[in-house]
Amino acid sequence: MRKFMVTVRHTDGEWEKLTPTEQAQHGGFLKDFVQALHEKGSELVFFHPPASAKTVRKHGDGTIRVTDGPVEDTHEALGCYYVIETETLEEAVEWAEKGRWMVGVNEVREIFTGPLPG
Repeated sequence: MRKFMVTVRHTDGEWEKLTPTEQAQHGGFLKDFVQALHEKGSELVFFHPPASAKTVRKHGDGTIRVTDGPVEDTHEALGCYYVIETETLEEAVEWAEKGRWMVGVNEVREIFTGPLPG
């Protein structure tokens, strides 16, 4: 089995565009998806809003600077992620497709498990 991380990004403002009925439908979908992940041995990990983030950056001169907000200031916010074990990248992509419940994007990346260099 191979491990993949699937990040889930949502387009800012899309949730607010939904009617209460549509929000409830998305909530039901999400509940079912979380249950399917749980049965697969995975868990959906949610984040607080990007505005609450701190970014720690080391510069070439060795100084470290901490700033408010996310690393990327985009209209698509990282909302959550999950790690899933599958046989293939294609299967991990299928899970990402199943878990796309709102306007936005999911990124699928294999987790490196080999020996570290050095």
